[in-house]
Amino acid sequence: MINSFHSTPDKQSQPVKFRRVPVWQALVLPVAAILIFFLLLEGGLALFGVKPALKTEDPFVGFASNVPLFVPESPPGDVLRLTTAPNKLNFFNRQSFAREKSPGTFRIFCLGGSTTYGRPYNDRSSFAGWLRELLPAAGKNKNWEVINGGGISYASYRVAHLMEELVHYQPDLFIIYTGHNEFLEERTYSQIRDIPPVVRSTISMLARTRTWSAMTTALQNIGFYPQVEDEERDSLAGEVDVILDRSAGLDRYTRDDPLRENILKHYRISLERMVAMARSVGAQVIFVTPASNLKDSSPFKSEHTQGLDSATRQRSTQMLAQAKELFLQQKWIEALNILESAVGLDQRHAELHYRRGQALLAVGRFEDAEIAFRLARDEDVCPLRALTPMRQIVTEVAKEQKVGLVDYVDLLEQRMLRTQDYSILGEEFFLDHVHPTIEGHKILAVALIQSMIDAGLVLPVAGWGEPAIEEVAKKIEGMVDKEEQGQALANVARVLLWAGKNEDASRLARQALDIAGEYQEVAVNSTSILISVYQRQGNSQDALKLLYSALEKAPGAIELRLKLGRTLMTPSYSQLEEAAANLLLVCQQMPYHDVAHQLFGLAMVRRGRPRIAYASLMEALRLNPNNRSARTTLDQIRPLLKGQSFSQYPANILLDIYPSFAPHKLVQVSRDSNGRPVSDGIEVEFYENGRIKRFLDTDKGIPNGVEMVWDTNGRLLSRIVYQQDKPASSE
Repeated sequence: MINSFHSTPDKQSQPVKFRRVPVWQALVLPVAAILIFFLLLEGGLALFGVKPALKTEDPFVGFASNVPLFVPESPPGDVLRLTTAPNKLNFFNRQSFAREKSPGTFRIFCLGGSTTYGRPYNDRSSFAGWLRELLPAAGKNKNWEVINGGGISYASYRVAHLMEELVHYQPDLFIIYTGHNEFLEERTYSQIRDIPPVVRSTISMLARTRTWSAMTTALQNIGFYPQVEDEERDSLAGEVDVILDRSAGLDRYTRDDPLRENILKHYRISLERMVAMARSVGAQVIFVTPASNLKDSSPFKSEHTQGLDSATRQRSTQMLAQAKELFLQQKWIEALNILESAVGLDQRHAELHYRRGQALLAVGRFEDAEIAFRLARDEDVCPLRALTPMRQIVTEVAKEQKVGLVDYVDLLEQRMLRTQDYSILGEEFFLDHVHPTIEGHKILAVALIQSMIDAGLVLPVAGWGEPAIEEVAKKIEGMVDKEEQGQALANVARVLLWAGKNEDASRLARQALDIAGEYQEVAVNSTSILISVYQRQGNSQDALKLLYSALEKAPGAIELRLKLGRTLMTPSYSQLEEAAANLLLVCQQMPYHDVAHQLFGLAMVRRGRPRIAYASLMEALRLNPNNRSARTTLDQIRPLLKGQSFSQYPANILLDIYPSFAPHKLVQVSRDSNGRPVSDGIEVEFYENGRIKRFLDTDKGIPNGVEMVWDTNGRLLSRIVYQQDKPASSE
């Protein structure tokens, strides 16, 4: 019997039907898993104290040394206090604070360059100084402590390096104003330049993570990721080494667009590092956009557009000179027409843009003028003002990192619009190219407090406002020493003069002179700068007038005597007796000054007295063997001295003074054959107002040469020529 049966299908034997997974899930789930793993890994590494590489290391530069800014105060007191290290006082204000904050204290570090420092003055009138006085008047909810950590010539990467120390001092807030010093030090970026942009951006992003830091450390430990040796990357000195301080100065600057782009990238990374370090200790950050003088600060150095032939460069230079001449006549339209053509030929010449901006401003084309001034700043081959992109970088970093921002540029521009028809920043708020006036610092401090109010850090008291601000202003302005202020302005003017910025130097020197009053040193320094400007401009008449006027107030001012001697030796004057008299006084007061001896010797050679000149020229060479002018003049006079007896050492110079300490009588003295002191060279008498009264040539104790007498106003009264003690002629 054949058994047959009918079987029903089993559920397990049926084909399995798979549910289709949506594409978005197929993509998102693996990414989410990786992300969750990464976050867990980051959290675990955080528990073990691993820090992102960006917090501990600058990817562009290293530092050869790490000397702390703050050291324990000596002698120590009951409470451990930190104070500015003595070897840092050339760059930083003296500051002091308790190592451990007292309860209720809110500690603020103000960081940046010389603007934060308070240049050309100091901490008292800086925005940090204003904050120190304004915050207690604005809010009573905290014990405010403001520490000025601004370093002269400090760029953002040095500020970030400094923060590596400051995060250990219980900070609550960092206020950061940086951007003007990014081009001050030499950085080659040799490694960074060779890395493709995509790779560079990826590494920059990974460097913000603890995973990357742990992975690179592990690979370094097993030798798979060799650490870059110090000599293979840019390593900067522990303290600032400014290019401008070197002998070549401005000559070391030249246009380098790739370097500029790397510096901008480094600037952004430095700002991001600062935020990361602040957050690592729970501190907040407020960035300030770097503002600068556009309309009243000429470029430091201009270069012609690359690729121009010599004829076009020469034409561009000629057109610039023509425009400047038209400026003096206030022929703005004609000057503008020439400058428009010149800029068309030479589009990257900074001064052409600057002069065009001045002409546009004069004819009322304000928007075009602002564009021209910005181009002038950005095309400056020696960029000592933050470039236009830097304001945007600060703004972007603040927004991306969700930290505070005070747009100082916009703040000042709005102030300008209230009083002018334009917003172009200039001398109204700046002393020079970047340093704000005392009022400018006050404006920034008030805006910073408002930012702190908006963030809930300051709970304003009922009376906070203009009256309270003005009360503090009286206190701070009363602390500003007028002599110190005038001297600071004169010092800045001298730096600008050195940089060839005659107009800017003249403006600041005049401000210093207005402040000078009875402060003689301020008056002398500012006058000296103005005289140098006049001389550079070929205006020796005004220079001489200013010299005599200044010497009436300061007859003993040796710097002015040197300038007067130089001026009187020029072919347009050739008043050699007066020149020699003033230069001899400089030699007596500054015996170490080789140029004074060289110029006195040259004056005596031109007067036909090579024997007296010889000893002074030899002294100039002894003091400075590289004094070529002294050596050349000596070579010229040696044939004239054959057969004559003379000393290789300069005669003693005796000086008698008035009770007012003004110079009275000046005599060159040597010894005769019997060893007695005799007048040998020249004798000079001065009026108490600094003018020369009498001049006499002498030879071994007897008149031999010319004797001249002037009145108190410098008018010649008589002139007698002697030949071996006997008058030969007179006038």
